[in-house]
Amino acid sequence: MRRSARSQHMMRLHARCILYFNAVRDHGSIREAARQLNVTPSALTRQIAQMEDEIGAPLFDRLPGGMVLTAVGEIVARHIVTVMQDAVRTDEQIAALAGMRGGRIGVMMVEGIAGDLMARLLARMTRVWPDIDLHAETGSPAQIVAALSGGTTDLGIAFSLNEPDDLRRVAVARFPVGVVMPADHPLAGRSSVRMEDCLDYRLILPSESLSLHQVMEPMLHPWRDRLDVVLETGSIELTNRMVAAGAGLAFQSRLALAFDIGRGALAHVPLDDPRAMTDLGVYVREARWLPPALERLIVEVREALREQEEAARIHGVKDLVAE
Repeated sequence: MRRSARSQHMMRLHARCILYFNAVRDHGSIREAARQLNVTPSALTRQIAQMEDEIGAPLFDRLPGGMVLTAVGEIVARHIVTVMQDAVRTDEQIAALAGMRGGRIGVMMVEGIAGDLMARLLARMTRVWPDIDLHAETGSPAQIVAALSGGTTDLGIAFSLNEPDDLRRVAVARFPVGVVMPADHPLAGRSSVRMEDCLDYRLILPSESLSLHQVMEPMLHPWRDRLDVVLETGSIELTNRMVAAGAGLAFQSRLALAFDIGRGALAHVPLDDPRAMTDLGVYVREARWLPPALERLIVEVREALREQEEAARIHGVKDLVAE
């Protein structure tokens, strides 16, 4: 098919079929998609068949377990995500011309920054942009990538993420990984801790669902036969509570510990290893237009990360001076 002819066919998709296609993709079932859309299954089937006829290839594999996108269907899905986000862009551009400062922004972040950092950041955003409709969720790095690629969230924030080609990093900050322990622990007064120093204590390790697992693995591997692991978990909250209860030592950056350090419950001592660093990145979907509210949020995130990065550096310098 010639490019001009294919472009005309794609333009015809910018109608009701977008809604129908997305419903089948989301629910994996003609019957359930029809029920959600309040249309008959036959009408929905005809619409999908018409799309496939226009494009000249199947969009879904009809499997016993449901409707699954084909390779062509995946391409069309990415196109439709762009169309839908462009529709939001158009609405927000019109609103901006009318002097409105609203809009909806979806943010998905790893659990480790969902506390003090993001609470202060989003609270500031609501003051600066009072009409903004914010939607925030926590998720694993894989869930964040899927949500950004699928257009179900606007901004993703994760540690040490290997970004796929369809994502773009718009901000990054580097933070040292350290040992988390009760504030009265024998190691708490040190300026840094070697991995060997931790081998006399029980450990709480990050599971593979956390990017921290990949950061820690090279440092832990030489000592595997000497590790006394009490728990592996993907929950930062559970990790911190277990450490506070005296169950063992853990490893993470200071970002998830601001509240507990501030009230004197936990201490964070950097690991004496140049590999003990993690990147906190901020991501959007590649090649999408950024609405004004999202651009402002990115500016706020960059500034917050810069401040946190500087605070981490100053904290390390103070520890060295004290030592």
